[in-house]
Amino acid sequence: MTSSIPDGLSSADLEAMLENAPSEDTQSKEMTPAEMRKLVHDTVEELTDKFGTLFGYKLTAMYCIGVMKSVHDDAAIDRYKRDDVDGMLSWARDGGKCQSAYTDVESIFCGPQDFTIED
Repeated sequence: MTSSIPDGLSSADLEAMLENAPSEDTQSKEMTPAEMRKLVHDTVEELTDKFGTLFGYKLTAMYCIGVMKSVHDDAAIDRYKRDDVDGMLSWARDGGKCQSAYTDVESIFCGPQDFTIED
């Protein structure tokens, strides 16, 4: 992977960004199910508030389901390569459920912002 620095940023700008960057938490934090739900709730609400309509929830759901489908597809391929037919079928079956959920959510019209519905 190649990274580049935009022409408009000086070394001083980069140093200032590093100084102001939040520190990385190297320790994993154990969360209770309630804490996990609250984190998801707060994060999704903050994101969807920027849309001001129901459509933000649709895009969030489509993104999340798409990620789940991709993970399941990758796991099914991995199991196939390892000659684990039962594992492959299990992951692929659940990937199909993700695809179905994605299609269902995609088909729900959410107002004038909704560019996911073809006319």
